[in-house]
Amino acid sequence: MEQSMEGLLLSFDERYPCWTPAMLALAELDRTAADDLTREGLLEFGEGAYSLSPTGREAFLKLAGEACLPSRPGEAPDRKRAARWGELMLLLDKRHLQRWGVKEYVAPFRFALPNVRGEDLFVMDGAAPGWRYPDAPVFRRMAEDFPETGVAARTRPMPGAEEVRAWLAANAPGLRDAEFDLLYKSRYDFQDYAKFPPLPADPCGLFNADHFLFAFMPPPAPESLPEYLEKVGEFQMFLTMLRRLYLPGYVDLDAMDQDGVNWLLFAFTEERDAERCVKLLGPIAEALPGPAAPLELWSVSLEGLRDYPGGQAETIWDILPFAAHSIYRLT
Repeated sequence: MEQSMEGLLLSFDERYPCWTPAMLALAELDRTAADDLTREGLLEFGEGAYSLSPTGREAFLKLAGEACLPSRPGEAPDRKRAARWGELMLLLDKRHLQRWGVKEYVAPFRFALPNVRGEDLFVMDGAAPGWRYPDAPVFRRMAEDFPETGVAARTRPMPGAEEVRAWLAANAPGLRDAEFDLLYKSRYDFQDYAKFPPLPADPCGLFNADHFLFAFMPPPAPESLPEYLEKVGEFQMFLTMLRRLYLPGYVDLDAMDQDGVNWLLFAFTEERDAERCVKLLGPIAEALPGPAAPLELWSVSLEGLRDYPGGQAETIWDILPFAAHSIYRLT
């Protein structure tokens, strides 16, 4: 196998299990080589994307072992979804440099939440949602046992991982995984933060990072509104658990008292759907943060990121607020 084809095969790792022709072009990889690997039985092509075949996974492991690489072959039970988050991740990575920071991606991102759904999560109050999860027993007990949030929470001992696990086992049986297509953790000026040790209960390296969670959604329409509100509710519960259990005192301000960033972005393939999302949620935007404010809500599309003019930006702040659409934005 030619060296260029070996490199292409090794691109099908856990981060990028699927590659579409558009992704290959964006990464300046050779689609002809991908077609050659497909003919050799090392790749499969279906639903608009290439992925490793069983023989390709074996070849991947052999090549990675020979090169002493820790990479693992990617697997994609849902090819379309893996291709969407892969293209989103690749576009974000290509559109900004972050020379004085670190870019970290988790796709998909799963977070264990109390099993609060349906009318226990929210009810409609006219056209807008009323958020009811704070009255669920698990969140009421959480507020009683961990009452301080924000800077005030820094005055009490930081809970350890075992303490948090024990509390959840006692008070939140039947946790379920909420899933987002991508978590982007942006760490700017990361060297200035290297002196701070990690927090003991931090579940996934969220301390001293800006958090951008992306969720691909169905086409915006009145009948899909409950699905959008459920995702907003999951985001609210995620932030509530960070503020009380996992990162108390360090969610909305970091260790150097710089503002923390917590965005939920509804993602789409086409720009027109990102615009329709704003029209769907804009009229009720003030009700969306609920008791989990401060937070921000945006919509974004692969098309918008791909076509936004200006070349490669320096930071995420030089591209995302301009290529995306604000639904609820802090002022």
